[in-house]
Amino acid sequence: MQIKVNFLCRDSILAAPLALDLVLFSDLAQRAGLGGIQEWLSFYYKSPQVAPGLYPEHDLFIQLTKLKNTLRWMMGEDQITHLGREYYDEQ
Repeated sequence: MQIKVNFLCRDSILAAPLALDLVLFSDLAQRAGLGGIQEWLSFYYKSPQVAPGLYPEHDLFIQLTKLKNTLRWMMGEDQITHLGREYYDEQ
């Protein structure tokens, strides 16, 4: 028995890793008990969704920082702020 599928899509090769990341991160969010809108995944969307009353962030660097900080928070590590305050607190 054979099943042949002829699926022609020009950007499917490029979109496959992004779709896989979204599926894995969505599963991680569910296992971590996070529900509702996952603003930390806005890095992967053209038009990010946010909770009512909040402004959607479109800056890619801020979106990536939110993604990294959420993953670091889930692991129990310090979040990245880039404020430079840690240099002054040691003195």
